[in-house]
Amino acid sequence: MPTQIEKRTRKATAPTSDTRLSILTAATDEFARKGYAGARTEQIAGAAGGKHTLVFYYFKSKEGLYRAVLLKVFSEWASRVLCALDIEGSPKQRLLAYINSYFDYIAKFWWVPRLVQQEQLRHEGSEGRDLRKLVGPYVDPVHRRLADLLREGMAAGVFRKVDVEHCLHSISALIVFYFARGAAVQSLERGEPEVRAQVTRRRKAVLDFVSAALFTSQSA
Repeated sequence: MPTQIEKRTRKATAPTSDTRLSILTAATDEFARKGYAGARTEQIAGAAGGKHTLVFYYFKSKEGLYRAVLLKVFSEWASRVLCALDIEGSPKQRLLAYINSYFDYIAKFWWVPRLVQQEQLRHEGSEGRDLRKLVGPYVDPVHRRLADLLREGMAAGVFRKVDVEHCLHSISALIVFYFARGAAVQSLERGEPEVRAQVTRRRKAVLDFVSAALFTSQSA
C-alpha cells in the first residue's frame, strides 16, 4: 500500500484544472488557425506548457479535445448573450445589450467564427450530428428569446415590421462576418480586423445599421 508520503507526492504532482484549461485554451487557438486536420496535439501540449500525455489524460483523444473546444465556445457565448437579454429595460435596450454582448465576445475571441465555419465544412455532406448537439442546447434558446423580443418590440410599435427569422440571421451576420473574413477585411481596409480602432468603428457601424433598419421613431 502507498505510504502517506507517496500519497501526498502523487496529489502534489497530479494534473490540475488549471492544466486542463491551459490545454483547452491552446487547443482553441490551434484548431482555429489550422483546422482539425492541421492541428497537432504535440503543438497544443507545448503551447500549454504541459506534457503531451496530459492531452489524452483529460480529453482521451484529439477528437475529444476538439469536442471540448466547441462546447466551450458555444456555452460561453450563450451564457454571455442570455445574460444581456435578461437585463431590465425596453425592447430596444435589451436588443442593444444583446448586440453589444455578442460583439464583445466575437471581438475578444475573433477566431470563433472561423472555428465554427471549419466545423460546418468538416461535416458538409454528412448529417452533422455533432454540431446539432451544440446548436440545440445553446443556439436554439438564444434564437427563441431573440425572436420573442423582436415580436414584443413590433407589437409595441418600437420595432418596424420585419421577417423575424431573417432579421435575426442578418444581425448575426453583421457581427460575425467581419471577423470571419479577416483576411479579406485586412486587404480592403489595410489593417488587422481585430485592431482596437477598427473594432470600435465596426461596432458603431453595426449599431447604426441595426438602428436604421429596425427602430421606429417610438423606440426608447
